[in-house]
Amino acid sequence: METFKKFSGITLVSGLLGLLLVTFVAPSIGRLLISAPVSFGTNCEPAADWAVSMLIRSQIIGFFGGIILGCSVYFYLRLRQNKANASLESI
Repeated sequence: METFKKFSGITLVSGLLGLLLVTFVAPSIGRLLISAPVSFGTNCEPAADWAVSMLIRSQIIGFFGGIILGCSVYFYLRLRQNKANASLESI
């Protein structure tokens, strides 16, 4: 049970860090990709809706990317610990 708690904690923290990173990066990338119309009388709502939906999609992708990264780090550290324990037992 302790292993599952550690695994869950690492993946949750990694997911939240990924979400935080994408939250700061995605709006600046969105501004580079979208050039807002500057003429008077133009409806900007579709562009704004699209930008917000892309932000939300980026946050979700960052969250799951962080979870995958956290799982990878967890399994790497666990494998490394098991190898160290195996080498200590052989001595």
